[in-house]
Amino acid sequence: MTIEKKIVKADRNYRRKLFSGYLVVIILGILSWNFIRPPFLNILDNLPNKERIEVKEIIVHLFLFSFIPVAIYLIAIGCRICKYNAMPYPGMKVIRDTVVVTGRKAKLRGKSLIILGIVVIILLITSMITTHSIILHFKQAPLFRSVFYGSSI
Repeated sequence: MTIEKKIVKADRNYRRKLFSGYLVVIILGILSWNFIRPPFLNILDNLPNKERIEVKEIIVHLFLFSFIPVAIYLIAIGCRICKYNAMPYPGMKVIRDTVVVTGRKAKLRGKSLIILGIVVIILLITSMITTHSIILHFKQAPLFRSVFYGSSI
């Protein structure tokens, strides 16, 4: 008695679009690193210390915030896997031939993706709060107060 495994075939167009998108993001990253970063650093160098630190803090928060859509996507995929009780769920595009997992294993994978997405969001928010509090304590420290505010308050 053999168990027949259902296999979802890879979607070549989807794979091509996905990897082309990755390539575009990498090229844009390299171009921005080489052409946008130097003038931006010149602008930052001309700012007073307090404003420079605040702009850098905003940049770090925007970078961390950019990962929240990925976490939401993980939660959405996990919910669909749990709903259909199959991974990949019906209609899901895959980049390589994939054996369909059903039953408890699929539920476990779906719940794992949901938990992973929630943990990522919690870590991002915690990181934002932590970086803000560290910078705030740094600016308020007696040793550095005169550097940021011009006088020893």
